[in-house]
Amino acid sequence: MSGPDTMASDGIVLGEGRAARFAAATRHGWAVLRRHRVILFVTMALCLLAGALIILMSTPDYRATASVEVQDVPAGAAGSNAQAATHGAPGDIESLMQTELEVLRSRALAEEVARDLALVGTPTFFAGMDRKRPTEGAGSLTQRQVEQDMVVRLLRDNLEVDLPGKSRVLRISFVSADPVLSARVANSYADSLIRADLKRGFELGVQARRFLLGELDGARKDLARAERDLAVYAARTSGASDDGDDTQRPPQGTIAARLAQLNAYRAQALADRIAAQKRWEGARRASPETLPEVLGNGAMQSLMTSRAEARAAIVEERQFRKDAHPDMREARARLAALDDQAEAMANTIRASLREQYEVAVHGETQIAAEIADLERQAQAERGRDVQTGILERSVDTYRMLHDSLLQRYRDMASQAGFQAGRIQPLDRAAVPTRPFSPRIGMTLLLASLGGMALGLLLVAARHMFDDAVTSADTLTERVGLPLLGSVPVTGDAPQPVDIFTPLASSLLLASADGLPRSILVTSAQEGEGKSLTLHALALALAGLGKRVLVVDGDMRRPVQHSLFRLPAGRGISALLTGQASAEEVIVETGTSGVALLPCGAVPPNPAELLATPAFEALLLAVRDSYDTVLIDAPPILGGTDTLLLAGRVQASLLVVEWGRNHHGGLRAAVDRLRRAGGTIIGAILTKQQGRAMEYDYHRGG
Repeated sequence: MSGPDTMASDGIVLGEGRAARFAAATRHGWAVLRRHRVILFVTMALCLLAGALIILMSTPDYRATASVEVQDVPAGAAGSNAQAATHGAPGDIESLMQTELEVLRSRALAEEVARDLALVGTPTFFAGMDRKRPTEGAGSLTQRQVEQDMVVRLLRDNLEVDLPGKSRVLRISFVSADPVLSARVANSYADSLIRADLKRGFELGVQARRFLLGELDGARKDLARAERDLAVYAARTSGASDDGDDTQRPPQGTIAARLAQLNAYRAQALADRIAAQKRWEGARRASPETLPEVLGNGAMQSLMTSRAEARAAIVEERQFRKDAHPDMREARARLAALDDQAEAMANTIRASLREQYEVAVHGETQIAAEIADLERQAQAERGRDVQTGILERSVDTYRMLHDSLLQRYRDMASQAGFQAGRIQPLDRAAVPTRPFSPRIGMTLLLASLGGMALGLLLVAARHMFDDAVTSADTLTERVGLPLLGSVPVTGDAPQPVDIFTPLASSLLLASADGLPRSILVTSAQEGEGKSLTLHALALALAGLGKRVLVVDGDMRRPVQHSLFRLPAGRGISALLTGQASAEEVIVETGTSGVALLPCGAVPPNPAELLATPAFEALLLAVRDSYDTVLIDAPPILGGTDTLLLAGRVQASLLVVEWGRNHHGGLRAAVDRLRRAGGTIIGAILTKQQGRAMEYDYHRGG
């Protein structure tokens, strides 16, 4: 069950692990630097020497700087446009400054400076630039053209333009070997830039005035055309009104009142026509005698009274007379005449009603026609008013445009020749008193830093591509041998015994039976310190209470008797040839627990002697008298002597010189030893450089 304490402890362990790995990596890096410190120091020294040579061989250069201020609008400009330009967008200001920078770097400005200072044809300019003046032409170019191109190129190459921060100040610098020339060129560049700006502004003003003059002429023509169109239209409409009937075309102000009046008349006429139509329709369908108009007529009423009297008289006469009686005929005739008169009068009244209806219809139609005519007149008047307004507004617009262009042209004409440019001088370039380059301190600093960086790169490359055995890790990974321990470099003197005491202790655990009874000590190549290592191991084992027999098996270059300070005498060569026994040739070294079997006389054929069974008999003979036998064998890659001995001993110990043996050769030596039957228990790293002395007794092969 995990908890916060467990997690905290795990975090502490991880942190300690990272710290330990970092410390180990730091120690390893420092060891690599110490090992290759000569490369680092030599590289830094060479770079410093190169920097000093550069300083001594460099020609002193002088830098002179002039400065100018770039304004948004020309100095002295006023008005709303100037205020708007003063608060221009940052992008516009940046674009303006970049434009001026490009103008400074242009070829045209360099040619202007060359003309201003008369640099072409002047030997002092080439002397100040530390260049040789051309003396002849090239190709189709004359000598002067070649010289001019070279002058322009030198001016552009040695010009430095700086825009500090977001300011509007341009710093114009020129570098040469002559301080006076540097100041003259820098000031000439500033003056040429100001003149170019003034010239550009004057040319822009001339072009602007020409443009405004053309626009003004066009506006004047447009205004004249608009006024002419208005006059023609007014004359045409006035002539049309004069040719018409004044009675039918009232003035424009009375048309609306007349329409209102006629609309009232039309309403009345409509009512009269409807009333007359109703009377006529009633008179046309009814009997004339029943019409209200007939009945209401006085003459008709008198006539009807006479008819009634005549009809009553006929009725009365009929009582006394017959119809054929003359009085009866006369009475009927008078009645008939009265009827005819009544009918004629009724028809006349009905006809008058029809005539009234027709008159009402005609009046209504006439009023409607007059209203329609007035409406057409009103619409025409409105169209004329609209067209007249359009023409008048066009005239006003062209007049305003003409007046505005005329005023702007007058303003520009009045300011011509008096307006300053955008670029104003700020500081003049002074003659420098100290050279700009070479910078001794900066050059030496860069040389030292470059040398350090190059040295570190060389050290890293040397370390990466160097496959020499320098650690237990490389020995184990690439050769397959465990490292029993390391000893520092001490020259050819015997090693201190206390250093080898841990190594001797590790040999006690080299096999399942403890200390091997016979150990072959060898190396891949000569000079790795195997004899000194064996000598020190023998003394260390003796210090641990072990009885040790040292056998000098390197019969080509025996050294053990010298290390023990004993005479050569007889030795193993006499033993293997049967000239002496083991008891006769083994001598005491003066160190308790250590005996020596020296080489004796150096035989001409050591390999043949070692191949005899006498060596195995020797090992069996001394087996009970000593705890172990240390055999000093020749190098593996030097011959076959060690290979003959490897299969006859219980264990082999390989001595490897720190930083000398490479993986390829060492691996080949180990493979040869193992194929010969040798059992390698490990390796000892000798002559280790640096302070890191590590003894790792638990690494496996």
